[in-house]
Amino acid sequence: MKKIICGSFLFFALNIILGCAALVPIVPVVGTIYDGYVGWKEHQSVKYYAADIVTIHRAVMLSSQQLNLKVIRKQPSVKKGHALEVKCKEPLQIEILPFERRVTKVVIKINLLGDKQFAHFFYQRIDANVAKIRRG
Repeated sequence: MKKIICGSFLFFALNIILGCAALVPIVPVVGTIYDGYVGWKEHQSVKYYAADIVTIHRAVMLSSQQLNLKVIRKQPSVKKGHALEVKCKEPLQIEILPFERRVTKVVIKINLLGDKQFAHFFYQRIDANVAKIRRG
């Protein structure tokens, strides 16, 4: 019993000193998590989806239809990707690119920083449509 109490005390003391870094070895790693994080750099945002490129392309097209936005297809920068321009207040350039097996990267480029909220809203629409497509 004395060893358990000493071990627990040592664990909590290390956790307080090192913060959450002490918990990293304890958390089991199941796989890479891609959904949920939107990264911003200058006028470009990136979000990763744990779905194939066909599903994400359908979700982007469905999202633009629901918002009554005109979509213009463009030449993609990657061979197996899709490039679109969505006409709204300010045009959005969207690239749907394969990242890893069954992981797709969606890049939204915006001209004005004020359209950042619209890009977040568009990502939320994509999320909802991906869930709808997966349900069938």
